[in-house]
This record gives sequence, structure tokens and C-alpha cells, in this order.
Amino acid sequence: MSATIDQNRVKVAIDWINKLANGMNPIDGSILPDSDIVNNVHISRCLFYVSSLLEGVGKKKPSQQKQYDLEFQLTPEIASKVYIAERTGIAMFVKEINKVIPENMQPLAASKVTQWLVSVGYLVEQQSSDGRKYKAPTELGTSVGMTSAWRDGSQGQYLAISYDANAQHFILDNLFKL
Repeated sequence: MSATIDQNRVKVAIDWINKLANGMNPIDGSILPDSDIVNNVHISRCLFYVSSLLEGVGKKKPSQQKQYDLEFQLTPEIASKVYIAERTGIAMFVKEINKVIPENMQPLAASKVTQWLVSVGYLVEQQSSDGRKYKAPTELGTSVGMTSAWRDGSQGQYLAISYDANAQHFILDNLFKL
């Protein structure tokens, strides 16, 4: 006996879980205080893990490593199908892009987007006092809707960068330059 899966409910659940994992209230989109339990790195990682499990609900597992016929290329038609969140991290945004590309197209990597943002001056690579590298929005990045906040992680503090709807549209409008 197999239960019917309501894909719309699964999408809503994934959206709400992702918002919580990114430190946002899923009801009103407000940023949750750093002291909120969902901003604990272990809780956040758990939420991202559950989200990734829900992504696979109702989908068949590939039996072998996928071969791609096409390199990643964003067309206006594909870009128009990308879900734009009120605010999200780059990994989740790239995941939304990869959801709408053809199955035979090489998926986009979040690292490729952040490397491009560094190369055009919207992000800058910096180094902490303990020698760890991280990226931060520049004044230019902030002007298009990138924000950042320090969070505590299992390996110390890290800078979490959020992209509002304007920043996501900016990236989509310029992905052809990658």
C-alpha cells in the first residue's frame, strides 16, 4: 500500500524548513535573533538535512552517476521559472536554479556563483585572525541586497551571507557571464 504524496505540501514544508535553517521566520519572513534555537549550527544543519531528504520524496534514485549532454546555460525561459525567496543563502538559491534546468544539463555549483561575485566586486575574500578565509559582501554587494551576520558554528564563528529577492534577480540577470 503506497500513500499518495502531495507535492504542494512537500514544497511548502521544504520552503519553511529552509527559511528556518537560514534563520528566518517562515510566516512573516523576519530575521530571527541570533539567540533563537534555529540559529544553532547543529539545528540549522539538521533542518538543511531534512530539507534535502524531502527534496527526494516521490523521486526515483539514479542507479549510476549521471552523464550530462549540456553545459549549464541559463536562458530567460529557465530564469523565469526559478523560485525567488524573500531571503536565502547561496546554496539554497542555486538549488532552486538547478530544480528548473533540463535533466540533461550540468547543474550549477554555488561555488561558481560566489567566485563570479568575487571577480566582479560584489563579494570580497577576507581572512580571519585565525587564518580562515571567508567571503563578505562589499558595498556594491550590499547595494544589490546582500547582507551578512556572524553566526556560531561547530568550528567557530562564520559569516552567513543572505541574498534578498533583488540580489537573487541580479544573479539570475547576470548568470550568462559565468
